[in-house]
Amino acid sequence: MNRCIGLLLVAAPLVLAACGDAENGAVSDPDVFRLDLGTFTAPAGESFLCSYTDTITTREISVISAEGIQGPGGHHLTMYYVDNKRPVGSVPCSGTTEMLDWHFVVGAGGEGMGEGGLVDLAEGLAIKIPAGKQLMVQAHYINASGADQEVHDWMDIRTTDPSRVKAYAGDFVVLDDTFEIPAHASKESTSICEITEDTQLSMLLGHMHETGTHYKLETLDENGSPLKTLIDNAWQPSYASHPPVSTFTMEEPLVIPAGTRLRQTCSWDNTSSTPMLFPTEMCIAFGYYFPGESRRMCERVDEAAP
Repeated sequence: MNRCIGLLLVAAPLVLAACGDAENGAVSDPDVFRLDLGTFTAPAGESFLCSYTDTITTREISVISAEGIQGPGGHHLTMYYVDNKRPVGSVPCSGTTEMLDWHFVVGAGGEGMGEGGLVDLAEGLAIKIPAGKQLMVQAHYINASGADQEVHDWMDIRTTDPSRVKAYAGDFVVLDDTFEIPAHASKESTSICEITEDTQLSMLLGHMHETGTHYKLETLDENGSPLKTLIDNAWQPSYASHPPVSTFTMEEPLVIPAGTRLRQTCSWDNTSSTPMLFPTEMCIAFGYYFPGESRRMCERVDEAAP
C-alpha cells in the first residue's frame, strides 16, 4: 500500500513531510496537515477500515475542522486519537473492543462531495488532542457496486494556535443501538434519555443511514409530553453522509439543562432481504458541547415501546 502520512509536529506551525503527488497535491497552508490513507480496496458491501498512522503528537494540538476525499461508495471519514499505540498500517476495524481507547476528533468525506467537512466548530472553539497520541482515521464505505473497488482517501486537518481558542469542545451523543429492522419492512424505534449535566451545544445533528425515512429529537415535559422539537427531518439518502446541521454560537448556544429528558424517534424502510441492526443502520444525535474535552452521553432511562 502506498502510504504517505508522515508529518512532523513541532512547536512552530505544523510541517507536513513531503508527500504530495499529482492527484492530491501538497498542502501549502501551515495550519493544515494531511493524513493520506493511500490506495486500498473497498470490498463489496459495507466496510470499516482503520488506518493507524505514524503520526504521533509531540504537543497539544487544537483542531477546528477537517476536509476529506473518498472514492465511490464512501460514507465518511472520521479521525480519532488513541491512548494505546498500534502498529502502523490499515486493517479492517474489529469492533467495540478496539474502540475502547478511541477519542473522536472530527469527521469529513463522503462520495463525490469534494473537499468538504461535515461540520465546522463555532468561532472560538476547538478540539484538543493531547501530546503523545497516535492519530487514526476510519474510512466507512457502503460499496453497492457488487465488486471490490480500489479507492484513495485522505483528510486535511485544520488547526489553530491555542491562544485563539476561547474554549475546548467535546462530543455529545444520544444513542439508540437496540433496534432491529425486519427484512422487507418498515420500522420505528423510540428511546428516551436524560441529560445529567447542564449542557450547552454549538452544533447538533441527527444521523441515520440510507434506509432512514424520518428522524426526530425533542425534549419532554414532566408528564412525558413533547415540549420542544430540536430536530425534525424527513430523511433523504444523501443525509447519511451530509445531514442537516443546526449550529449555534458561543454567545448563543443551545442550552439543555440537567434533568431534561430527550426523546429520539427514528423510522426506516428496509427493502433488503436481511434484517438490519446497529451499526448497519443507525439512530444517533451528535453534537459538540462546551466547555469540555471528553464524550458526554445522554443516559438512557426508558425502553419506550416502538
